[in-house]
Order: sequence, then C-alpha cells, then structure tokens
Amino acid sequence: MSIFNVQKNKAICVLPWVHKHLDLKGNQKPCCFGDTFKENRTLKNIQKEMLKGIKPIECSMCYQLESNNESSNRIRETIDWLKKFGNPNIDNPIIEYLDIRNDPTCNLKCKTCGPSASTLWAKEKNIEVVLPNHNMSIYNKEKLKKIYLAGGEPTYNRTYLIFLKELLNVNPNCEVIINTNLKKLPEEWKEIIKSFKNLTVIISCDAVEKLGCYLRYPLDWAQFETNVRFVSENSNFTMFNLVPSNLSLHTIDRTVEWMSQYSNNISITTLHGEIWEYCSVPLEFRKKYITSLEKLKKFPVSNWLAHKFRLNLNSLISKYSSNYYDQRMHTKLRQEIQEQDSRRTTQLREVDPFLYTWIFAK
Repeated sequence: MSIFNVQKNKAICVLPWVHKHLDLKGNQKPCCFGDTFKENRTLKNIQKEMLKGIKPIECSMCYQLESNNESSNRIRETIDWLKKFGNPNIDNPIIEYLDIRNDPTCNLKCKTCGPSASTLWAKEKNIEVVLPNHNMSIYNKEKLKKIYLAGGEPTYNRTYLIFLKELLNVNPNCEVIINTNLKKLPEEWKEIIKSFKNLTVIISCDAVEKLGCYLRYPLDWAQFETNVRFVSENSNFTMFNLVPSNLSLHTIDRTVEWMSQYSNNISITTLHGEIWEYCSVPLEFRKKYITSLEKLKKFPVSNWLAHKFRLNLNSLISKYSSNYYDQRMHTKLRQEIQEQDSRRTTQLREVDPFLYTWIFAK
C-alpha cells in the first residue's frame, strides 16, 4: 500500500515532495491553499510530520475543509498525481510540479478579487504594486511533469509565454494548466493552446451575460464567449472554475447550463470572504439561492470533478439554509458595492434587480 494513501494517513499529501508554489508576493508555500512557512520551517519539516501522521500547521485549510465534508486540495492532488505519475522519490525529492502565480498583472477587476491580485484593481484604488522579478529560467524544464500558471492574468504575462515556448521545445508532453479569465486571447497564446498535447485551460466564470460582465468587470461577453469557443475546440482539456458568492449563486443553475455547452468539467471553488458569503444575505431572500443550487443536484458534471462539485454544492445549500445572518457583513457588502459602482460604468441597479433589492433593503 502506498505511503500516500490519503484515507489511511489523514495528514499525508504528495505535494511537499514534488511541488513548488509561489504566491502573488513571491512567497513560497506548501501549495496554493497552504500558509506561508512559519519561522525556521521548511518543506522538510512538513514532509517529516506528514510521514508520522502529524498535520502541519501550514496545511490547516485542507484539514478544515475535510472536517466540514468539503473537497480538499490534499486529497485531489495526491490521488491525481499518483494516478498519472506514481509515487515520488521520498528520499530525494525534486521539483516536478511548478505552480507559479506571482504576477498580479491583470486586465479585470473582479468583484470578489482585490488590488493584491490585480494591477487594474490597484490602479482603481490608487495603490502602488511592486511587480515581482522572478527568474523562471532557473527551473529544469526537462524534469517537469506538470506546471500550473495563474496570475493576475497569464495571457498578459510575457514571462509565462516565453517559458511555455521553451518548454514546448524540450518537454512537449509536460502537463500544462493555464487559469485564465479569457477577456482577450492573443494569437501567440492561441498557438500555445493548439501546440501542447496535454494542456488544460481553466476558464474563470461566475455568471453569464450582464451579471457575468458586472462581476468580472470590464468583461466583454461576446468576445469572452468567442474565446471560450476557441479554447473548447482547440485545447486538449477545458474546464470552468466558478467562484460562488452571494452575487452569483442565485443564478448558478443558469451559469452551469451555459458552461455545459462547452464542457461538463465544472469546478465550484470554495470562497472565503464573509461579505461575499451567505451570512450577508437576509433570511427572507435565501430561497432563491437554495432553489438555484438544488437544481444542480443531478447535473451531469464530469466524473473527474463530480465528487468535489457535489460536496461543495451540498455545503453551499447547507449554509444558505442556516439561520445565521450578520447585519454587519451585510452593511460592509453594501458599502463595498457602492464604492465599486461609483468608479465603474456598470451599476448593480441596471444589472440585477434581485441583488439590488436585498443588498439595499436594510
């Protein structure tokens, strides 16, 4: 039996043996869900603890999700890695999986995002952003089995494009994952998408048409849908990532229905940010959310993502069915919407009367 059996060892995860992750500040973490290393701690500390069945403090988010019966990165990544690549060398681990998302350069100001992850957001807030100077040439491209590129927005990142062109020459079978908003899709990126044999494009989308453009401002829906169609027809694997918030979940059934015409690989990613969660929504307005969520209970999502989809769907239904309401969070949400709308050309009142009614109701 593999020492990476995630059911037998509730602490173990394959990532500390194969993975390198850099966040938007250039800090290294165990993975994108992990916390920055505590003082004097390294990946070796995490490896030793996991082998003993001890849950490292830096990895607490995954363990918390599992305790809430939600899908965790620990379980998904470990099972996926072992299936594709087998057990890593625990005595002599090397970087085989590169996860880089340390450049906040972005062409959108998504509602649930902020200036730390988007230069366009930072410009609106008049916040200076220091762009990282990360040398991606230091990695041995021939040894890589998997890379994940996010941002910011990867298709605005020239360094990523150069890296992928070089990788294509020396390691064309490497698994490549690009997480993109698809606001624009330059020709050079179209060639990359068509060239890699094992490339996944994860498309960020939270709602459709007017509401979709409002949440991911300033998205052009017609251009976005054109780019989605290109990706679905030319990439090896296409999936959607939906970040559920109280601004989008009341139409999630419609959003997922639209996605399914291009791909049934749909992931609901857990959102952590109280003003965007269920607690901000007055109880009398929650039925619309629950109804929309329940319509997806039997939706035919791909087997690969079905477990995570169902777990997170049921978790959201449970949350919106609770009696907990936080007036303070509701007020903060209203203030945030007012501030954002005051700086933008699209207003909530014009986009979604239901949202406008409850957000400004109390």
